[in-house]
Amino acid sequence: MQDKEEPHGLPQPPTREISLRITILLSVVTAIAVAIVAGPAVAGTAQSTVKVTALASGLKYNTKVLRAHPGKIKLVFTNQSVISHNVRIESGENELGGTKKITKGTTTAYLTLKKGTYNFYCSVPGHEDAGMKGKLIVS
Repeated sequence: MQDKEEPHGLPQPPTREISLRITILLSVVTAIAVAIVAGPAVAGTAQSTVKVTALASGLKYNTKVLRAHPGKIKLVFTNQSVISHNVRIESGENELGGTKKITKGTTTAYLTLKKGTYNFYCSVPGHEDAGMKGKLIVS
């Protein structure tokens, strides 16, 4: 685009074209910045946190049903008992992971799961049969 001349012989800058280009550039930069900062949340890869507790007395967890979103899942297990417990996750008979065995304390494990229904249980011999089990629903 050629510069227009003012009546005084001086060139007039193409201000409308420059303003349009600056606006487009700022819009693109803003969109990129938002995508970088909020990328994982926007893409649906946010992490779910699931908490389960082994009660101080008896062989049982505080819940029979856990819920999470697909993707990376943070499993936080608190054992209030002096008896060793853990939380393991399986699909059918396929063990997918879970926490280590602990007494009186908290431990964390990470799993990546797709939509579906999974079993959680304590793998200490006899504990699952005594009732330390439940369902993890990922939806």
